[in-house]
Formats: sequence, C-alpha cells, structure tokens
Amino acid sequence: MSDKLPIVSIVVPSYNHATYITQCIESIVNQDYENYELIVIDDGSTDESPILLKKLQKKYHFYLEFNPNQGSSKTLTRGFKDIAKGKYFTFCSSDDYWLPGKLRKQISFLEKNPDYAMVFGKVKIIDEHGNFDITRTTNSNKKLKGGRIFKDLINLDFFPPGNSVIRAKVIQELGYYRGHIWAEDFDMFLRISVNYPIGFINDDLSVYRVNYSIPSKNLNFKTIYSHRDSILQFRNSAYFNEAMKNWHFRCFTWYA
Repeated sequence: MSDKLPIVSIVVPSYNHATYITQCIESIVNQDYENYELIVIDDGSTDESPILLKKLQKKYHFYLEFNPNQGSSKTLTRGFKDIAKGKYFTFCSSDDYWLPGKLRKQISFLEKNPDYAMVFGKVKIIDEHGNFDITRTTNSNKKLKGGRIFKDLINLDFFPPGNSVIRAKVIQELGYYRGHIWAEDFDMFLRISVNYPIGFINDDLSVYRVNYSIPSKNLNFKTIYSHRDSILQFRNSAYFNEAMKNWHFRCFTWYA
C-alpha cells in the first residue's frame, strides 16, 4: 500500500535544539503516512544535538548530515536540491513538532487538487516549556484561508504557518530558497502564491514553539527586513505600494 503513495521528502534543519529534537523527530516518524524520506541536516549545532541525532538516526534510520552553520535557507536548499527524491517537499524546524495525521491530510488534499502548488493548516503555539498559548494561537489562525492569496500575503494580512507541503516541481521551478533571506518561508510563500492557488486545511497540523525567555526570537529585526526584501521582488505588482505602506506600519508597531 505504501509503495503506491507518493514519496514525501521531509527536511529537518537542526540547530541547537537538543531539548526538543527528539520530540520533533518522533512526531515525524510516528505519522500515519508511511512513504516518506526523512533528511536531517544539523546546521553547526554547538549543544548536545549532534550526539542525540546520532542516537536517533541509529534508531530510525534517516539520512543525517552535519554541516558548518549556514542558515535555514541554504540548509533547506541543500536538502531539497541535492538529496530529496520526493514528489512533495516539506520541513519541520527542530524545536517544533507535527500533530498526528498531518502528512496524510495534506497529501490527500494535493493529490485531489493537482492545480494547487502547496497546502498548509492551522498551528498551535506553545512556550519553551510546552505550555499552550491560547491568545497567540487564536491570533495566528484567525485569518488563515486558501485560494489565490498573493494579495493577502504581500500585504502581511496573515502568515501561513510553517507546516506547508509543497510540490517538488514548484520549488524546483522557482530555483529553491534564496540564500540571503532570513524569513525563508514567507519568501517562498510569496513566490509560489503569485502564480498558484494555495490550499488550506482547517485543522491543527503542527505545533510552533516560541521561546519567551529569548526576546530576540520574538522581536527579530532580521525577520522584519527580510520581509521587506521579499516584497521588493514584486515592484511591478499592482499591490506593491500598498504592501510597502503596510510593511512600514508594521515596522512602526514593532519598534514601538
């Protein structure tokens, strides 16, 4: 049965998340979708992550690679361009994890909707101790929708959670991730949504961890200016001027 299912290539870019990496990996290998390849690339971790990953690799037999630190964009491109063989691509940050049924639901959607380039779902937000953040979860999910959503994304109306599954051929056509971009998921979503409809599944699919003890992760100016760089790709868009106004307003809000 699993041989008839399309292969999904999953990349986990691991970086200094020894406390969470086991939960991340096991949430993937325990999915009820069997035809996948798991590619774990450690991006120069300086904590106990490499030791744990070697133990996990011995237990679960996934592809494991250790590289000097180069950032998420280059790590994802390394995994998807040079190693992955699947029809679909997806990734999970090493401090996050997936909920049961995630892959099965998303692959089912994409197989039934061949015109859609990718699909994402709702997310649950937790803190560094695993406590559920109700307010932030509600805010993260309240505007999510699918379809032709380029205008919504470039205007920063909402941000799709980082639980998307994308057709491999789409990422290949786009030339993979741009290496200098900090917020690589937002950048890729824009580049996809300008040409394709995007699917949305109204279910909780993943858990995103926010470390409230590290303020720089929550208010990261690299992310802010990365959003600007992504928007600047679309200077010829009818939505560009409005998008830049919205970006400046968000900057004012964040700085304040």
